[in-house]
Amino acid sequence: MRRFEGKVVAVTGGASGIGEATARRCGAEGARVAIADRDGERGEWVAVDLQGQGVEALFVPAQMEREEAAADFVRRTVDRFGRLDVLVNNAGIRLYQTVVEASAESWDTILAVNVKGYAFCAKAAIPVMGQNGGGSIVNVASIRAVTAGGNMTQYDTSKAAVAGLTRGLAMDHAMEGIRVNAVCPGPIFTRFHENRAREAGKTPDEFKKTFAGGVMLQRPGTPEEVAACILFLASDDASFVTGTCLFVDGGITAASSTP
Repeated sequence: MRRFEGKVVAVTGGASGIGEATARRCGAEGARVAIADRDGERGEWVAVDLQGQGVEALFVPAQMEREEAAADFVRRTVDRFGRLDVLVNNAGIRLYQTVVEASAESWDTILAVNVKGYAFCAKAAIPVMGQNGGGSIVNVASIRAVTAGGNMTQYDTSKAAVAGLTRGLAMDHAMEGIRVNAVCPGPIFTRFHENRAREAGKTPDEFKKTFAGGVMLQRPGTPEEVAACILFLASDDASFVTGTCLFVDGGITAASSTP
């Protein structure tokens, strides 16, 4: 039996990268899938493509840093499918600045999207999950929750906050049957990095060699590899797992911890 048969999964940032891969994997395992993204054209295309593969799918254009948008995404998911079993908080942005270069406005922006957006979605989803007897939330954090990226202080801070949010939510809602975990991806090669390679005048393979520096497995990961770990944490296979961060990084954090 497919692990998500009869379940409803909502994925933010589901129009590309890890979010898209997660939505597709959940659909392949029997889930009805709702995705939200600020990229309306791409998000609608993903939903239509899923539907063409026999998956019941819904796309909601939304900016999750707005509490009313997060609540509307959950409401529309429940209106369409009647329940919500899994929330994957994935929508996020990166800013490349030192703390000296950062402005108050840029701090507000990244914390709103990367932290408050996750909290707003959880706030809307938890009561619905509780009515169904429980559920699972998986937050997409990053190895930057515990390591520094260089010129990414704001991003590093936001991902550390996601790890803390994960633990707090897990503690507060365990008695409602709701498990909350996070994945911490390392270097994952996505369409975003294809564009960065192009801008740098490099081929994807050339970019990957630099991008995967320090990775024990000597290559970057794929969105599908992260999605597989998200599905594990979201599924009943992880029924005794909550409040944890699963590192999906090819060993890079273990390698960087050696003297």
